[in-house]
Amino acid sequence: MTQDSKPNGTQFEGKEEYVKDVFTEIASYYDEMNDLMSMGMVRGWHEFMMKKAGSIASKKCLDVGTGTGEIAFMLAERAGAEGEVVGVDITPKMLELARSKMAGRKLPKDVAFEEGDALSLRYEDSSFDVVTSGYMLRNVTDIQRSIDEMYRVLRPGGRVVVAELCKPGNRIVRFFYDQHMKHRVTRLGRKYDRGESIDGKQPAYDWLTSSVEGFPHGREMAAKFTQAGFADAKFYVKTFGAVNIYCGRKN
Repeated sequence: MTQDSKPNGTQFEGKEEYVKDVFTEIASYYDEMNDLMSMGMVRGWHEFMMKKAGSIASKKCLDVGTGTGEIAFMLAERAGAEGEVVGVDITPKMLELARSKMAGRKLPKDVAFEEGDALSLRYEDSSFDVVTSGYMLRNVTDIQRSIDEMYRVLRPGGRVVVAELCKPGNRIVRFFYDQHMKHRVTRLGRKYDRGESIDGKQPAYDWLTSSVEGFPHGREMAAKFTQAGFADAKFYVKTFGAVNIYCGRKN
């Protein structure tokens, strides 16, 4: 564990409600800011996730913390008409936007978008063949419990693929990363969040950038997947360390 790492991420009283209010506030421009924050690389990260999920034709898939549905849509394209994709999120406004976007997509079968809590998924044990999640773990109040839930709802042989932001380890890369996050992203975020606090706490894009600070990643995070029971838990470093993608299999 690195000296500045927080094994359970940044936690504070009222975090669940605060996060819900943050994503309610930013829902309408979430996709645009994701593209800007990732410098247009987010689609490539998601494509890599699909590759690591393996063949999912006709399989049942769950996307946890689905947000506006981008990963869920990619799953649906690959699962086909015989498959099934469920996208679950705690924020109704994000789900509303996901359903609106889906109306303009030509999917083999619609995604079932449902409100739910990543720490207490409503689904029975061994319900899904694939579980994915993108950029959610920083926002939960208990990282290990969320990963445990992903393991629980997977069928034996099923795969988990999770993407999460992190700070690059290389000092030179980290310098440019910090400049991008602290100046460009924050400045662009102000265009939307206007610097207004939410629930008496940080403005939306202050949280989305500061939550990366000290967040467990790499081997430390992969160990949490192993603790949940996943076999072959590993991680892949993308974009010079700005994103890690975690994979595992349920025996």
